[in-house]
Amino acid sequence: MSDIGTDCPSCSGPIVIGDAFCESCGATLAEGAPDAGAAESPTAEMPVPTVPPATVPPATTVSPAPGALPACRQCGGDVLDDGFCSQCGQKAPTVRDHWQESPVDWVAGVCDRGIAHARNEDAMALAGLADRSLAVLVVCDGVTSAPDSDRAALAAARDACATLVGTPSAASQAAAAIISHWSAALVRACADGNAAAVGVARSLGNPSEPPSCTFVAAVVQGSVVTIGWCGDSRAYWLPDEGEAVQLMRDHSLGTEMMRDGMSRAQAEADPTSHTITRWLGADSFDPTPEVNSFQVASPGWLLVCSDGLWNYASLPVALQSLVHEHVAGGRTTPLAIADALVVWANEQGGHDNITAALARVQPSLR
Repeated sequence: MSDIGTDCPSCSGPIVIGDAFCESCGATLAEGAPDAGAAESPTAEMPVPTVPPATVPPATTVSPAPGALPACRQCGGDVLDDGFCSQCGQKAPTVRDHWQESPVDWVAGVCDRGIAHARNEDAMALAGLADRSLAVLVVCDGVTSAPDSDRAALAAARDACATLVGTPSAASQAAAAIISHWSAALVRACADGNAAAVGVARSLGNPSEPPSCTFVAAVVQGSVVTIGWCGDSRAYWLPDEGEAVQLMRDHSLGTEMMRDGMSRAQAEADPTSHTITRWLGADSFDPTPEVNSFQVASPGWLLVCSDGLWNYASLPVALQSLVHEHVAGGRTTPLAIADALVVWANEQGGHDNITAALARVQPSLR
């Protein structure tokens, strides 16, 4: 972990040098934590704790080459120091508006503001080991109706990921032991994520509408995927061959409508379908995650995402087709596919924040 710098202007918590976001409350730090004597960096280090006995490389924001200007997402022109494109005049997204993480070559994600929303209330935190023995993917989606939910989502994602990464892998390679081990760890991680979201509310003076967020986390150990979630952020298994699977069931009114006999299409068309029935935050009635597991038998992709993506492709087969299409088009890495999925969601309208995190799981390599 980097050296501690100064205090966060929002919550007075300690700031880690080089961070673009406060670890305590998730507040955006305009230029990163100050570092006297160090050159200003255009990227934000997002340190990841160690997994005993190995070390997980830090997940970092993808940035231009040294000395190069960032490219405008609208026209490809150079973005100047004032944050506006030199060609089309569009304001470039901030680090919080759009960032990428790829801690190892088989795990990556992209988190994007989308088009319609004024800020990005999604967050993610990823980790993995180079030998493909372990991966952690966490996605949280801030509840738009509650102010400052972007801070709650970021704090919850980071703290939950830290808990999971700090948990040693299951000692036994038996699937039942791995599932039991990580199911318990996911419950702890969700509790820590909830505590982080509640901490953000306290740092804001315990507002009457406290910030809140959804939660979904996936742990891959060997060929076993274990999921924990609260809300309607999702996890999917998208195999290279065979049937795609949604690995969890939303905590939402839409799910309750389908349980009562309404079709998926009818439920998803209902304006209240996205009302969540479980979430993290100070006003949550039940922040306990539901857990599930899946044993992978063949190569494929684990996708963890917010509803900004699956709103446009809810069925597992639809997302599987998108991923296969991108792979066929030459995008074969998790980062390239995640970026393509975000671009695609924006092309469909970008009505919500979008997060797509992927792990390439190949049990034959273990």
